[in-house]
Amino acid sequence: MKILKYIINEKKIPIIFSSKILHNEVLQQGESAGFLILRLDKKEQQFSVKCYGESSTLNIAKAAEDESLIEDYLNNEFVTFSK
Repeated sequence: MKILKYIINEKKIPIIFSSKILHNEVLQQGESAGFLILRLDKKEQQFSVKCYGESSTLNIAKAAEDESLIEDYLNNEFVTFSK
């Protein structure tokens, strides 16, 4: 389990980064933003995420679809390489 920050940009692509960095140091605007808990099920080779919170520096919060958007992105972009 790892806690990270994220921003969903205008193209609906998630940008994931360290929780030590401020959201506005990565992007000046986004569609949604917050924190995420990232888990990798090694047996199933699938990522799962739990999004919460908001970005006070960008003044935007998480959106309802953020979890599925980030999971789909990670599982399609990264897990398929290792199969």
